[in-house]
Amino acid sequence: MNVQPENLDRLETLAKIGSSLAGVQFEAATIEPSRLTDDNWVFGYCFGLLEAMAQYANLDQYTDGVSMMSNALGKLAGSDPMGMDLFGKAVDLQSDATFSGGAEAGASDLNAWAANAEALPTGLARHLAGRAKH
Repeated sequence: MNVQPENLDRLETLAKIGSSLAGVQFEAATIEPSRLTDDNWVFGYCFGLLEAMAQYANLDQYTDGVSMMSNALGKLAGSDPMGMDLFGKAVDLQSDATFSGGAEAGASDLNAWAANAEALPTGLARHLAGRAKH
């Protein structure tokens, strides 16, 4: 993967924003973000949010997009080196209906926020809160 050196700061900033948008929702549900792979819908949501962010930022999906998304997933899990492994796992889950449903919700939340900064992403927090009630 050849990431352009001049893009590194931008990718790092996007990764921090993306991991924060998901991470704060884990905090609201008092669940550790490092458990993001315990539930395919949750993992899909995080991946979908980051994928939509990469698309919104016009990142090349094979270089800068992968770099930003894997960096953000590592930050979210609390282990930057895990980022590429998490990205690979997410790619492997693309055909899983539960993962895909979460990914659609994450992308929808990011796109709504991009269109209106007051529409903060909350789909993950709502899902986690609903799961805690059961």
